[in-house]
Amino acid sequence: MRSKQLGMTAIGFLVIAAMVSVVGFGALRLTPIYLEHMKIVSVLEDIKTDLDGQNASVALIRSAIGKRLNVEMVTALKKQDFVIKKSEMGYSVRAQYDSEAPYFGDVYLLVRFNRAVEIRR
Repeated sequence: MRSKQLGMTAIGFLVIAAMVSVVGFGALRLTPIYLEHMKIVSVLEDIKTDLDGQNASVALIRSAIGKRLNVEMVTALKKQDFVIKKSEMGYSVRAQYDSEAPYFGDVYLLVRFNRAVEIRR
């Protein structure tokens, strides 16, 4: 009489462990990039909160961005990398950039970010 076996073989366990470790390693490599992006989003939201309705100029917006980047210790972008365009209600401030993290050998993980806020006059 045959008994039914339940569970996983050692080879099956190793295959599953290898897949989980590859995905986990990718998540570890991307974590600093997303933490930096969260700081940049915070800078944009703080600029919007501070300057909304203050009739700000491009120079004032760029100066405020530079100060916030220094406070947050953001290294991925400089204040010149933010695109400030005049819109019908005020100014549109956009942070659009790519970040990459080395994965295995010559394989890199590329992440593209695009975030904008509208500062009203």
